Amino acid sequence: MRLYKLFIICVVAALGLSSCSTIKQSAYNPNNVQLNLCMEDLEYLGDTDISVEYRKYIGFIRIIDTINGENYDGKVRHRADIRGCANPILARAAYKVFEQYPEADYLVVSNERKDVTLLFLGSEVSTSAKVKAYKLK
Repeated sequence: MRLYKLFIICVVAALGLSSCSTIKQSAYNPNNVQLNLCMEDLEYLGDTDISVEYRKYIGFIRIIDTINGENYDGKVRHRADIRGCANPILARAAYKVFEQYPEADYLVVSNERKDVTLLFLGSEVSTSAKVKAYKLK
């Protein structure tokens, strides 16, 4: 019985001492980094419109018709992500911005539009966005 009490005391002491030893491994690394930019630090390059037209059936079957006004070819896939773009289907059309402004450092989606025409068991959707491109001075 005495051996059990000694064992329990040792386990509790070990757990108590190990919980107090929280040593931060990266003491000299900052927790966060902040970069303050103003509009004076950016140079406006231009803006472009991106668009995708597709049909949606039964709520989950999607057939893309055109991307940026060109007929969609399923064999060739371009994809680029722009932060701030609420519609994920526009990632297929965002490559146009990078082709027009390859030197752009900062992209801003200024407005998005989505037009939906309801059909029987489906819908025709046309979505577009205007993207502004900036470069650091």
